This record gives sequence, C-alpha cells and structure tokens, in this order.
Amino acid sequence: MALDLHQRITTKEVQHRTDGEDVILAGWAAEIRNLGKIAFITLRDREGVVQLTALKDFAQFALLNELAKESVIAIHGKVQTSKQKAGGKEVILHDIELIAKSDPNLPIDISGTIPTGLDKRLDNRFLDLRNPRNLAIFKVRSIVNWSLRNFLAKEGFIEMQTPKIISAGAEGGATLFPVTYYDKTVYLAQSQQLYKQMMMIAGFEKIFEIGPSFRAEKSHTMRHLTEFTHFDFELSFVKDEDDVLKVIERMFVQVCKDVNEACAEQLKLLGTTVEVPNIPFPRITHAQAIDLLNAEGGKLRHGDDIGTEDEKKLGDIVKKKYDTEVYFLTKFPYALRTFYTMTHGDISRGFDFEYRGEELASGAQREHRHDVLCKQIVEKGLKAKDFTFYTDPFKFGAPPHGGFGMGVDRLTKKLLNLENIRDAVLFPRDPERVVP
Repeated sequence: MALDLHQRITTKEVQHRTDGEDVILAGWAAEIRNLGKIAFITLRDREGVVQLTALKDFAQFALLNELAKESVIAIHGKVQTSKQKAGGKEVILHDIELIAKSDPNLPIDISGTIPTGLDKRLDNRFLDLRNPRNLAIFKVRSIVNWSLRNFLAKEGFIEMQTPKIISAGAEGGATLFPVTYYDKTVYLAQSQQLYKQMMMIAGFEKIFEIGPSFRAEKSHTMRHLTEFTHFDFELSFVKDEDDVLKVIERMFVQVCKDVNEACAEQLKLLGTTVEVPNIPFPRITHAQAIDLLNAEGGKLRHGDDIGTEDEKKLGDIVKKKYDTEVYFLTKFPYALRTFYTMTHGDISRGFDFEYRGEELASGAQREHRHDVLCKQIVEKGLKAKDFTFYTDPFKFGAPPHGGFGMGVDRLTKKLLNLENIRDAVLFPRDPERVVP
C-alpha cells in the first residue's frame, strides 16, 4: 500500500484535529454521493463516521464512479471545518486507495433504513454488525463483562474456567446435549454448578466464571438461547442466602455505574438509559409475590410457579410500590427448587434476581451436608446412586456456601431494553440456527 496505515487515525479523532492538518484514515465506504463536480463519501470505522469530500480537481475522481458501498478504503486528506455540518469537521480528499471492493448487491440494508427481518439479518450477521447501533450493543456488553470481573476481583474472588464436556448433568438429563466423545457419549455442560461447589470443597472460598453453557430446550422465545454466556459465582462460609444477595446488589450497582460512565455515547445511540438503583433492593418472598399478584386480579395459589406474564406484572407492581426496577424474589417453596438447595421445611433458601420484569439470575444457599443432600435427592424422586459423581465430594467436608447463575446475554438485553436476546449475542444459537 502507498498509504501508511501506521499513521491512521480514527473518524472520531478527526473532530479534534485543526483545519489544514494532514490525516490518514481507513474504513468502509458507508455512503457515496457523486454529484459530477463534487462527491461525498461517508467513511465508517469502529469509532463513528466522517464525511470525505472530493472536489472537482481531485486526481482520482474517476475511481469514485467504480466505488461500491461497503468497500474498504484508505484515504489521505486535509481536515476542514464543514460548512454543512454545524461546525463539525470533514476531510478533503487528496488520495484514496481501494483496499477491498465490495459486491454492490448487498443482501441487507446495513443502515437499518429499510427494515430487514431478524432471520435475514442473522444470516448476514457479518454485515448486520457493521450497523453502528449493533456495534454499540457489543461495546456495552464488553464493559459489562469488564465490570463484573473488576468488581469480583476487588472482592477477592478467583476466576476459573471449568470443563464443558461432562459425563452427566446436575440440572437433569432432559436439557443435555449428547456429544460423541471417542467411544462414549458425553454431554455439553448445562452450567458450572458442580464445579463451583467442588471449588468450595477445595477451599477456594470465592470463585466466579464467565463462560458458555448449553441447554437443549426447544424454546423459541425472545429471552432463551441454546448456547449462552453463563456468569456464576459461589461464596463460602455464608450465614444464609442474604450474604449472596448483598454481593449481587453491590455488583449490579457497579455494573450500572460503569456502563453509564464508559458507554454514554452508546446509550444515546441506542436511545436508552440505565438507572443506578438504590441499595438495599426489596426482598419479596414468593408468598408475598402471590398475594401482590392476586391483589391485582391474579388467581394464583400459594406454591404455584410464577409464569412469564405474571413475572412481568409483578415487575410493574414492584415498580409502583417500591419505585425500583430491581428486586429479589426469595423464600421459594422447596417444591419449585432443585435438590441441592438448602431448605427449612417446605421453604427453600432459593432466590431469583429480577430486573425490569424478568429473571436475570437464580441462586440459593446450597445444601452442604452430605447426608441431607442425599436425602433430598430421594425426596425429589431421583436415585441417589445416579448422583454420586456430584455428592461424593461432600463426604470430605463442605463449608456452608451459596451462589447464583446469570446469563450475560440476558443482562445485556435488559440493560439496553432490547426486544430480542439474539441482538445481544454475536452469533446466536437456538433450536434452528447453527450458522453462521
């Protein structure tokens, strides 16, 4: 190449350069308007867009007639205050190089001006992601991941990576993906649950993981995926589940603060806001939730599961009653929770973390006593011998502990008020989609 890309600056940096300054930029030709004696190109890179102007004496003017939208170009030019852009800067072209020519028959409208169905967008995801709005989603998601890691590191948590090829699942066999592993059948991990608890038994005390999990659920909702990014933590020597809730509170507040501080431009582009909630978040027992819903016309019985629509209604009720979009749903009936949840009679120490009318996380204080754990497996109608891979480590001294699991995809979706969780995932996987 004739142009030195080591000297390249971003479109955003152009706005801080002085008139007459030489600059080199590179990116995609998002829009091209050739008016014969003058031409305009909207150059897009990761940081935004800038207008390039080719005057009638531009030596390579003929090349602009062959330039297709979304071609990759590098340019050299001089910064100038634009007369048409309210004081913004543009670049007067001196030189242009065509790095990679694009097929002019684009399968989707990247700008979003022409509506395109989600399936077609996902089929052409590499183009769809060029839309600055979609890039903004993943800039926010990156900050969310960074914020979670940064907060927990400061709290003394150790990050770990656990196997995704497992011999059996602690969540039940119905949602396991079988995989051929040499001469045997194994499964893709549903969660980090077993390994998190093994780390508690190993004495790590505070651990977390951000990694993939897989659920073979034939769900076609706007909030479920078959492969998702699972964020989990586990904490030892807890008094009860409220010790876990207090960590979640502080962590979620920090995430909201970090997103607001680092992603102001992205939030503006996406047309949304992220309010920082006050601590403590309301703790609403499952029984209280049933009463609140029934007071608004519901017909639930105590012990019933709260479905998706009632969950949304409950979010509205909490917003009105407590002036917050976040709360904990606690004291679930044991019949609605897993065998490894600690109980007191018919009431469990399980909880859900709710945000904007949707469950973000589910967790509990775990049952750490080996004999009680085995007893609860039988009470759930399961066979204790089928779970020795899970229960045997508890024979050797497990501390009281608790934790939770949350999807980063769903967290991003709810923070940004996205309609469909697939918009928060680079290349989503559902019961039908395995490409690109």
